[in-house]
Amino acid sequence: MQTSFYASGFLYSLKTHRILLIKSQQQNSSDFLWSTIEGECSKDEEAQAAFQRIVSESLNLELKPKNIYPIYDYFHDGKDKINYVFYAEIKTPREFESFKGSAVSWVAFGEISKLLFTEHTKQDVIVGERVINAKWREDEAGKTENS
Repeated sequence: MQTSFYASGFLYSLKTHRILLIKSQQQNSSDFLWSTIEGECSKDEEAQAAFQRIVSESLNLELKPKNIYPIYDYFHDGKDKINYVFYAEIKTPREFESFKGSAVSWVAFGEISKLLFTEHTKQDVIVGERVINAKWREDEAGKTENS
């Protein structure tokens, strides 16, 4: 029986190839810490549905399940729970007010190395980029075969 867990991830714009990240100012510092969209989930939820719910509640954006892709999952030692990481494709980026009071921003993967993350979040974004690139290569190979 699965206990409570976390679901996290980001939105990925097919048009701009940018991801939506959360930007929070660190306490007692002028630095910003970047994170993905995340939330705690109950044992009665499926991980993908939980991520869909978190995005809906936090950003007022309804995602279609077919546009949500798993990246990976792991035991998050800091939270003492399993974290399921996803990304959701959206065609065109839109502006969002905030995520639970923190600013949100569309960021290119090339800018990631300049941003301050926790180790887990940085790893989630790096692996996410690899998964997106692999899917893109697979889609392109499929188009070539069908030509």
